Amino acid sequence: MGKFLLGFIIAWALCHRYSHIMIANECERLGGFFVGEKTYLCNQIIDNSQDKSTPEAIIEAEKGAKNEIQ
Repeated sequence: MGKFLLGFIIAWALCHRYSHIMIANECERLGGFFVGEKTYLCNQIIDNSQDKSTPEAIIEAEKGAKNEIQ
């Protein structure tokens, strides 16, 4: 019984991690994902691992300048 529970916990942890990775990939690549007949749209992706030494206003201004040039 102990081996079964250990296997179940390991399988649950792996599936939990895999599903989060897949949802994140679909949101970044396609802007949404679907489950059955429902479609979920991702409206904002925030990357907390970005360098915060540059003020947010400067980053937004640079993004705006790049969008205007293209």
